[in-house]
Amino acid sequence: MKKVGIIGSGSWGVALATHLARCGNEVKIWSFSEEEKRMINEERKCKFLPELKIHENITCYNEFEPVIEEAEFILHVTPSKFTREIFKQYKQYVGNKPVIICSKGFEKETLKTLDEVILDELPTARVGVLSGPSHAEEVSIAIPTVLVAASHHDDILEMLQDTFMCNEMRVYTSKDVKGVELGGALKNIIAFCAGVAAGINLGDNTFAALITRGLNELTRLGVKLRRKTRNILWPKWIRRLNCNMFK
Repeated sequence: MKKVGIIGSGSWGVALATHLARCGNEVKIWSFSEEEKRMINEERKCKFLPELKIHENITCYNEFEPVIEEAEFILHVTPSKFTREIFKQYKQYVGNKPVIICSKGFEKETLKTLDEVILDELPTARVGVLSGPSHAEEVSIAIPTVLVAASHHDDILEMLQDTFMCNEMRVYTSKDVKGVELGGALKNIIAFCAGVAAGINLGDNTFAALITRGLNELTRLGVKLRRKTRNILWPKWIRRLNCNMFK
């Protein structure tokens, strides 16, 4: 059994907490909302997952310290636009504990990936990323799911794989932190377009074209960005992208 701290009480944070608790771990969740804390602790409900009964191994707090102080690692599961602001509030408690980014996206003002945001605020942080094709509501009810854990630290990869793997979840590992973050964030553009295509009643041909070309563009962009990161920050480079690469 491990002790895990989760920052964020939205659907994905609660779904991950439910999975970990189901596997026998003790989970503490931080929420900014007093009402969400009350629902989780007293009613054993989550407003984002109304059919879910909260596992007895899960407790919710409105303070950071009790969530983090005994945790062996931290899952950061807030909306990407709040990542820097919220991490500033709890970074004093992190110490050497791994911080695992479970959010998807970029920082709007800087176009930095979220691992860069965390390392901006705490250069000594031991960072990992957990991503993959997954819906919170399905993870919460134990539908088989595959995720990928990425980190430059072998011990973090081993810990995440050991903690999350069970009958209904398989976790693969990668050293490509940037690639995993880019894939998790940029695929949402394809998903948005897919929703538009469905809304205007386009067919399978359109979906096939969208997925095929979308994956091609995403792959080429990811390769380009990782090539550049050794020398310059990619947010500066991306503003100089030649649009011909997308043709």
